[in-house]
Amino acid sequence: MSTVVKDLIYFDIEDCSRMQPAMFQKLSSSQTFRVAYLLLPRFSLMAFASAFDPLRVANRMAGKPLYAWSLVSTDGQPVACSGGLETIVDTNTSDNVEMDMLMTVASFEPAAAVSRKTLIWLRRMSSRGIWMSGVDTGSYVMAMAGLLNSNRATTHWEHREIFAHDFPKVNLQRDVFVVDGKRLTAAGGTACIDMMLNMIRQQHGYDLATAVSDQFVYSRIRSGSDQQRMHLRDRLDVSNPIVVSAVELMEKNLEEPLSTREIAANVEISLRELERLFRRWLDVTPGRYYRDLRLQRAKIMLLHSTTSVTEVALNCGFGSVASFSRSYKAKFGHAPSAGRSNSQ
Repeated sequence: MSTVVKDLIYFDIEDCSRMQPAMFQKLSSSQTFRVAYLLLPRFSLMAFASAFDPLRVANRMAGKPLYAWSLVSTDGQPVACSGGLETIVDTNTSDNVEMDMLMTVASFEPAAAVSRKTLIWLRRMSSRGIWMSGVDTGSYVMAMAGLLNSNRATTHWEHREIFAHDFPKVNLQRDVFVVDGKRLTAAGGTACIDMMLNMIRQQHGYDLATAVSDQFVYSRIRSGSDQQRMHLRDRLDVSNPIVVSAVELMEKNLEEPLSTREIAANVEISLRELERLFRRWLDVTPGRYYRDLRLQRAKIMLLHSTTSVTEVALNCGFGSVASFSRSYKAKFGHAPSAGRSNSQ
């Protein structure tokens, strides 16, 4: 677990994790569902807009205030998103905010964005029995508060490895969004649109959810079980099944790398043939491609966590900090330690 997480607080609340899976109840058109958005420093503007705007459009399409919202920051001051734009909020975490759902919106370095006081406030809000949600890395903050122990949850794919390492008691999924009991988590970005459209559909029917989707020129409402990323074949733009299988093996074995010979044996071709296929389809050797994958993972860990450089090196399959630092600098042009201050 990162140093910041240890220094703040890590709740282990068994009573918060025993809730049975639940779905949203259908609401009458005279009921108003109140959502509070806790915006943490450097939050994802895309995730926030995707989680907020469907409710605004639902009100417009229905001609009634089906939803109400309030924006919250820890101190009541405007909050800057990851791109630097500031958002004015309505209140702070010291006020008595009336809500049916609390959604935590985060992005880069979620552990550094919260204090012990904020985590205690999240736990207190949860004790009211309201719906608790986290989008992008907001799920990481929920886990810090002990609100996801033994629950199914998801987070942005870039942050998945860090999350799984820091919170082994959370049943982490690769889904676009997850609803488990009164816990909702979404991977961020457009995944938040899907989560909110599904909520609207359950509360007010398919026709309204479809009408909202149409307003966003959003042609398909994804289910939670949809995957966050494109199929590897599409991401690589490679149709050769052997190359795709080899890369899948690499992605599954970043912490303890396989040798190129072992990869070739696993995909049942010779080492020479594997090297030929990689050069043809990816214009790189298998070894170089594998090392770059591990360096990309290291870059993400450095950007999104306070994990030490030594631990990052080990988690990314490098035998020593010295070899990791040389490879990292050759790839990105600066030392690993500089990767933190250069995060955007």
